[in-house]
Amino acid sequence: MKPKSFAIWANPGKKEVPGLVHEVMLWAKNNDIKLFLPNSLEHLKIAPNHPNVYDSSNPPNVDFLLCLGGDGTLIAGVRIFSKPTVPVLGVHIGGLGFLAQITPKELTEKLNMIKDGESQTQERLVLNAEISNGSKSHFAINDFVVQNETAYRVTSLSLYIDGKHVSDYKSDGIIISTPTGSTAYSLSSGGPIVQPDVFSIIVTPIAPHSLTSRPLVLPADVDIEFRFNGDSEKELKLISDGQNIENFTNNSTVTISQAKHHLKFITFEDYDYYQTLKTKMVWGKRGS
Repeated sequence: MKPKSFAIWANPGKKEVPGLVHEVMLWAKNNDIKLFLPNSLEHLKIAPNHPNVYDSSNPPNVDFLLCLGGDGTLIAGVRIFSKPTVPVLGVHIGGLGFLAQITPKELTEKLNMIKDGESQTQERLVLNAEISNGSKSHFAINDFVVQNETAYRVTSLSLYIDGKHVSDYKSDGIIISTPTGSTAYSLSSGGPIVQPDVFSIIVTPIAPHSLTSRPLVLPADVDIEFRFNGDSEKELKLISDGQNIENFTNNSTVTISQAKHHLKFITFEDYDYYQTLKTKMVWGKRGS
């Protein structure tokens, strides 16, 4: 079905953004599709008279989201358009750009494919976290990190899965990752690569003070709980996708489980996840 509307979320600090926004505006006009721009782009010469401008606190109801920037930009955009979650397409501009699937050169071609119904939507796991005695829940597309408020102090915590004790950790912290985030912080800490459409949860300790602490890959339907004992520092923090931080104390517990909503990625038949691994992470290549 032809989309009737879409929105842009972009990193205004990227020099390529004005030209790409202009290209997308022309495409939307030529195809009679309603385009919404964030008010963070109103300063652009091409945008002041645009009729549809939104604030991030009140996003419009659209058929898909186009993110222009790096992975951080895409994650921020998905957070804004999470209620309800809309399909997202990322355009990679600079940096590693593992989540953004297409390049600026492909932009018009891929927009035409979306218009003509030649794209697919891939659902990916999202995680939900709650802190006991907390007033709100949190969600993560890539990962949650639990660590001390003071970065250089060892974190002491116990892991429970579905109410059963699994392990005790003394480490710099612990990462609870989605398959999408398995190539991010978790990978840097020794975690496994998990194909994004395999619904699972990865638990990876950060620099554990043990020779036997290894990452765990768990089913997506389990409940994970972290408890803190007397050896733990009093002040701790929960970091969501490296962007949002919630402080709590060691008399709290942190519960993490699969969120009710899923991330929806727009993808195409020519997308090759393993080619992306080889290209961007030099995966599978031997040293000389």
